[in-house]
Amino acid sequence: METFFDLVKDPAHWEFEILLIIIFDVIIGLVIWPFVQKALVHHKSDHERLEDLEREVERLKNPQG
Repeated sequence: METFFDLVKDPAHWEFEILLIIIFDVIIGLVIWPFVQKALVHHKSDHERLEDLEREVERLKNPQG
């Protein structure tokens, strides 16, 4: 049975961990990031449009000021 300290001392374990980091963090991140970035930009533009609509509603409610 392997213990935590056995895994810490084992270089093969660390090489496998680095491989997993490269696969899941880097490669998948590069594939997914453009979609996330597009969604964030879209959300920002929606937020700005809502602010514009809120200002317009406020202007229509109070035409004097």
